[in-house]
Amino acid sequence: MINLDVDDSIGQLLGRTTRAMASAMQANFSSAGYDITVEQWTILVNLWRQNGQFQKQLAENTYRDKASVTRLVNGLEQRNLVVRVPDEADQRRNKIYLTKKGKELQDKLIPLAVETITDAGRGIRKEHLKIFKAVLVQLHSNVAAE
Repeated sequence: MINLDVDDSIGQLLGRTTRAMASAMQANFSSAGYDITVEQWTILVNLWRQNGQFQKQLAENTYRDKASVTRLVNGLEQRNLVVRVPDEADQRRNKIYLTKKGKELQDKLIPLAVETITDAGRGIRKEHLKIFKAVLVQLHSNVAAE
């Protein structure tokens, strides 16, 4: 019989940490007066890196399904942070672009995200974080390959 301590498993630890970090970031956004979810944040970050992406690209870049990205983009569009623009080459497809308001959020939200990440890494040596990130990349590679 295999003895598996579920509470100490990599998946459980990663999931718990991910939820805690997302909650902390959400709290930082909310306390600063921004009505943005962490999920919407990931879409904004991708558009700040490369404005004008198809929803399929956003889904791939954020590791989400197309339906989730549609819901997130709808929410951002309702807040006037993004706009859908038909592609010139194929009018059936829309590219997602930041509005002026969406672009302006970058300078406000990034410092809050950096603060969250800095707080999370408190007491952890930089070289340990570097190793941890390398291990996470390898774990992802191992699982994604299967």
